[in-house]
Amino acid sequence: MSGTTSNFTDSLVIIYDAYNSFITKKIIAKHDVNKMYIEFPKGDDDFKAGARLNLLIIHPDGASEFQGKLNFVQQDTCEVALYKERQRDARGSERRTLNIDAAVTAFIVNARQVMLPTPTQVVIKNISTAGVLLETLTERLPAGVVLQIEFSIKGENSIIYGKVVREQRHEDLSYSFGCQLIFLE
Repeated sequence: MSGTTSNFTDSLVIIYDAYNSFITKKIIAKHDVNKMYIEFPKGDDDFKAGARLNLLIIHPDGASEFQGKLNFVQQDTCEVALYKERQRDARGSERRTLNIDAAVTAFIVNARQVMLPTPTQVVIKNISTAGVLLETLTERLPAGVVLQIEFSIKGENSIIYGKVVREQRHEDLSYSFGCQLIFLE
């Protein structure tokens, strides 16, 4: 049984197959902490009972990685048993490739949110339990600032927050930014 005591209901779960290929992203509808399973809406995904999955759950207390087994798929609901939680380790976390478009819509500086008049377009290159790697063609993002990052996968919208901890400039003059995931109270 997992050491996690957080309730994952209404949390974002990013789902990968057993080979770590991205499948989908969902919002968890139900979490049974004692029996360690989650439920989420099925949608258009072609899930099969018994499938082995890898899951990255971003919840109010942080982020957690699990292996899981798809217990059943009903008409509108999927149930996944969670097991083998991986502890969050900043540099040891496995990166999950996403390569999806996103927008930085606000900065949070000194606990104050500043909405950007025009969102900064970025690409989320990868995500782990510790952070995200963003890439932008033109914009520099200030180190130490917390970014509000909005994105959509398969029609489901999400917002995550990341503190810029490192910057890399590439030969093509684009930038990459390593951001530590931040969980706001």
